Amino acid sequence: MATTSVFFSDSPRTVVLRPPTNVSTTCMVFEARPDRSTGTLRSMALLQPADTIDFSSLKMLLPRPVFGCLGVINSNGDLFIALAADASKVADIEGQPVYRLSRVAFYSLLSNKYDNIMPDPGTIATADEQQPSAAVVHPCQPLIKLLSAGSFYFSRTFDLTRHMDERLAMTFPSASENANAASGSGSPSSSPTPALAVSVIDTMDLDYVWNRNLLQPLLQFREQELAPEERDDFDLGGQLLPLIQGFVGLEALSTRSTPWQLGIISRLSCNRAGTRFNARGIDDDGNVSNFVETEFLIYNDKYWASHLQIRGSVPVFWEQTGMQMSHKITLSRGPESTVPAARKHFEELVRRYSKIQVMNLLAQSPAAAENSLSDAYRTALASLSPDLANAILYSSFDFNAIIKHDQYERLDDLLEQVGPALESFGYFMLDMQTKTPIFQRSGVFRTNCLDCLDRTNVVQTSFARRVLQLHLEKFGIRLGASELEYWTNTFNGLWADNGDWLSRIYAGTGALKSSYTRKGKLTVLGYLDDAAKSVNRFYNSNFLDKGRQDAIDMLFNSGRSASASGSLLMRNPVHEQVERIMEERKSEYAKASDLTILLGTYNLNGKMLQGESLDSWLVSSTGSSPTMIVIGVQELIELTAGRHYISADTNMLRLLWESMFLKAINSRPGGKYVVLRSLHLVALGMFIFVKENAVPYVRKVETAVIKTGLGGMAANKGGIGISLHFHDTSMVFVTAHFAAGTNAVEERNRDYWTITNGLAFRGRRVYEHDMVFWLGDFNYRINLSNEEARMYVSRKDLEALIRRDQLIEQIRLGQVFEGFTEGRLTFDPTYKYDNGTTEYDTSEKARVPSWTDRILFKGKHIGQLEYMRGEQVMSDHRPVRAVFTVQVNEINFKAREALYHSLLKSMLAEGGAASSRPAMIERSKMTQPAYPGSSAYTVSKGSVRSVSPGRGLIVSGGYSRQSNAATTTATAAAAAAVASPIPKTAATGTLIDLGGDDVSSAGGPSTSNPFLPSDPVLWSNPSGPLPPPSTDAVKWWQVSNGSAIGESAGTVSNSNGSLLD
Repeated sequence: MATTSVFFSDSPRTVVLRPPTNVSTTCMVFEARPDRSTGTLRSMALLQPADTIDFSSLKMLLPRPVFGCLGVINSNGDLFIALAADASKVADIEGQPVYRLSRVAFYSLLSNKYDNIMPDPGTIATADEQQPSAAVVHPCQPLIKLLSAGSFYFSRTFDLTRHMDERLAMTFPSASENANAASGSGSPSSSPTPALAVSVIDTMDLDYVWNRNLLQPLLQFREQELAPEERDDFDLGGQLLPLIQGFVGLEALSTRSTPWQLGIISRLSCNRAGTRFNARGIDDDGNVSNFVETEFLIYNDKYWASHLQIRGSVPVFWEQTGMQMSHKITLSRGPESTVPAARKHFEELVRRYSKIQVMNLLAQSPAAAENSLSDAYRTALASLSPDLANAILYSSFDFNAIIKHDQYERLDDLLEQVGPALESFGYFMLDMQTKTPIFQRSGVFRTNCLDCLDRTNVVQTSFARRVLQLHLEKFGIRLGASELEYWTNTFNGLWADNGDWLSRIYAGTGALKSSYTRKGKLTVLGYLDDAAKSVNRFYNSNFLDKGRQDAIDMLFNSGRSASASGSLLMRNPVHEQVERIMEERKSEYAKASDLTILLGTYNLNGKMLQGESLDSWLVSSTGSSPTMIVIGVQELIELTAGRHYISADTNMLRLLWESMFLKAINSRPGGKYVVLRSLHLVALGMFIFVKENAVPYVRKVETAVIKTGLGGMAANKGGIGISLHFHDTSMVFVTAHFAAGTNAVEERNRDYWTITNGLAFRGRRVYEHDMVFWLGDFNYRINLSNEEARMYVSRKDLEALIRRDQLIEQIRLGQVFEGFTEGRLTFDPTYKYDNGTTEYDTSEKARVPSWTDRILFKGKHIGQLEYMRGEQVMSDHRPVRAVFTVQVNEINFKAREALYHSLLKSMLAEGGAASSRPAMIERSKMTQPAYPGSSAYTVSKGSVRSVSPGRGLIVSGGYSRQSNAATTTATAAAAAAVASPIPKTAATGTLIDLGGDDVSSAGGPSTSNPFLPSDPVLWSNPSGPLPPPSTDAVKWWQVSNGSAIGESAGTVSNSNGSLLD
């Protein structure tokens, strides 16, 4: 039920979210104001009692209430609040309402610029479809379309992120205490609706919370700025809504007048979120794409049961790139670099679910394209430690080969094959009379096909059907013919809907084979439907999914982009102090270590090695053995006229060079290297090799490519980027080939900016890394005549050449590579030679010798040890190498959180934070406190007192403190008003007038009550209040990820009426 009203004013921009006042008295207030130090327009958030706000000075932002707040996000230099504008109730599960989100609204917290252009999610065009004539485009359009698609669910009082045994452990303590109780049937009893023991906000599993980044700053504020009792009152309003994505369905049926319910909750993990061809396989943290936990629920008045199944992409590094007309699979990383990720994946599964039965539905024939993926899967499983492998069972079932010609009855062979494990793993069941588990789950099935959609849907439905049969048999329930048909149709429809929605999320269409799931057979219409869906999938995957992926990346990268450019959501200034101290005390939670990296770049000119050694290029004269070697090559094929724009298949050339590089690197002592990642863009290639013992320390490897040739249409020029974390330090390597020609300086500059702004690694930009390295043929020349340049080269007068170098000149002018460093050029120009010789160009064009091949870097704690060139002569270029030693940090996040929490608690206490339950009240005119943590007035026990900056004013029930600034004594009337309960129909204390400077005092004339019984925005909460939240655990949002959400320059012309003055 929509119960939260949204009010606003524009002088200054203020947005107020008010819950029903008979449920919660706490409003969320956001007010725009200029930052004192920078003048940047930002928004201050605070939680304010409803009876201290003069709503008569506000207007309704929306004509009807909303369901709640989804968080805040910085976009396009503005700060937006996301609201659940419309939703429909899909079910009451375990007595609690669950809603499906159908419409969202994003409103600026800094201005009214976008108030009247909230787009209809059903008509939003993708980025490629936007019309240039549109006057104002809402910056959050992609998110509005994504979140309004109908696949997101929320509940204020039911934790959708956790399965039944976890939920009930928080609801019925006995269920947790008796988790290992002996099995047996309980006595029949009614099934009381449970009340949550803690707030959903405190119990949610963040692996499934899709708006976790949007919620983070508000949850951090709630956790760190409010006392437990204040959080109680705030949570009662249910204003913050965690979202899951997937499917929720519940159907009612009966047996001989006994009511039953069958339900499904499918929760899609957001740890490797993405669309079909943009998110494949595994990442370095062990997360796989399209990972879904599906919970099959069975309810009657005596017993509640829950059966779990999971699905997820094959947990190896693989991808499908380019135009997808067939299932061409590329294994993007070798088995050595796959093992650590696969181990993390299965360790987490075993931790969560105990035993795992792998059900691989991929093709097993050696001739099938999918077989290489099956082989890689088996190799990864074989590499697991014995202790871990003992908890994992592996089975394969070549679905397409066995169920050919629609012989679905052969699924019985599969059930016979895995039946013992299915019955052994069991499911969770609770006796509702004793609130005691009588069955426990001991394992789950992990099913996969290629997309984990169509074949997986059919098989998971078969497993669930078998579980339902076993459940009914356990209790001697036999269905009559009419009941059986009704149960079958209900069950099939529920599972078909589940499959269709999961397919829409990942592939953009409903599931194939859904007619079989829904009706138990394939019909002619079913075949036609599958054909249409296949065509639509092809179109979506190749033309629309990029826009959907950008929206997903925007959703999950809001917090990170925030920290790069300064937060628009103001926090207590104490946080900035804490962060400065944290940086000074970094050694207490971060272990620093040195890493040696060798970078090499070479324009191959389409040539291959002819017996030449690579040592003069790839062996450092420092004698160091680098932990990581990064190589960028250009012109894998010769870019001759008429050929450079043809999309040649250079994959085999990339693999050949990868093999040659690896052989050369491993031919000398110093440790074994493995391929971490290699990638090519037609004639451009990049290779990263890492010592085998260092592979476990490399995480979050992401790649991106961008074309710059022919205005971005051709790949003869462009860039490749590989982003990674070594321990917890982020770094990105970019190899590029810029426009050629002595006079094409502006084109080269444009290439640089196109690549810099165009490369994105799941939303992370090049400049958002701790360390950035560029290597490649940048094609900048020397502005001298051929004769002059060659003369200086022969004299070894490199300084004369450096003074006329185009790249150095463009850097000096601030046109490119701002803030980057390049080692000193102590070697001869690397271009252009006659192939196979040591002579500079003797052709008619007689190019001027130039340093076209360069390596530059940017970041802290980077030391350059060497900058040299190699002397291989096969190409018209000479290769270049650079060796660096960099400092990387391994962060102990638990220690970091503990230190941050301790510092924050200490500083807030020094600044006057409450140590007993405070109830926030009105602001009266007083001297502005001196930030941070100071007060502007005297407080006494039971009187008005101040709060640390950013919280608003509160009442203290217990402690007194003397201010260190000008003081104002709280009036006796204010103290009396605080001491007595606040009637819901009587105005108590001071009302904040949002429209002007004057504020009535608590002892002055009474002010009309804004909350009359006839108030049209006063609603009751049908679900009842939320219980108090847990206060013990350190939460994920307690540590800031850096200062920020982004900056927007601007000022407020008049700050009169500020809530925060």
